[in-house]
Amino acid sequence: MTDTEEWREALPHRAGDSSLGAVSARLATRTTPAVVRDVVDDLGRGLLAQLWGEPTGRDWLGECGGPLGAALVLAEVDAAASALRSHVAGARASLLADLVEDHSLVELAELIGVSRQALHKTLRNRGL
Repeated sequence: MTDTEEWREALPHRAGDSSLGAVSARLATRTTPAVVRDVVDDLGRGLLAQLWGEPTGRDWLGECGGPLGAALVLAEVDAAASALRSHVAGARASLLADLVEDHSLVELAELIGVSRQALHKTLRNRGL
């Protein structure tokens, strides 16, 4: 497996993103793709626990390359979470658009626990 493939696997949220090369180059000065993948897969919990002084059984901070490396890796956790939020919001809006075909906005809003205006805004913001 090439270094580029390893970084692509470690940063799946950057698939198709032109910044993958620059991001992986910055991370590579401090840590490895395996460590980044572990932290992203763990949603940063182990690293955060260590930063908060809790026992973790693993030197996450050291493996990330110290405080600067940890900050870079946590930025990738944030980017992965942002990508996930975007995908989830899109899928939810698509499902809601399908449901509006069988339910009124008022009925559907009541069923999912939001206001009609909030539901309308969700659908409008997604171009639905």
